[in-house]
Amino acid sequence: MEQDIQELLKKNLELTKENNKLLRKIRRGALLGGLFKIIWIAVIIGVPLYLYINFLAPVLDNVIGATQTVQDVGGKVNGLQNELQNKLQENGLGKVINYFNKK
Repeated sequence: MEQDIQELLKKNLELTKENNKLLRKIRRGALLGGLFKIIWIAVIIGVPLYLYINFLAPVLDNVIGATQTVQDVGGKVNGLQNELQNKLQENGLGKVINYFNKK
């Protein structure tokens, strides 16, 4: 009877050791999986951010600057046009221009 108990204890010890190994593997896999997910999310967020900062932002700055320059030139042209019309009105040439515009 005592020998049966000894055998059962040995089998129990072997099963316990095997379970411990499996649980360690499962825990390691869960830890590595979690780390991989964190790294993957960082890559998904980091790569587009890096590309925007290093490549797209300078191009957009140039485009915005060019657009503002064009708008400034357009404003100056409108101002010159208004000034020219005022000068023509003062000199009397505006009446001649209005006469030809009506026809």
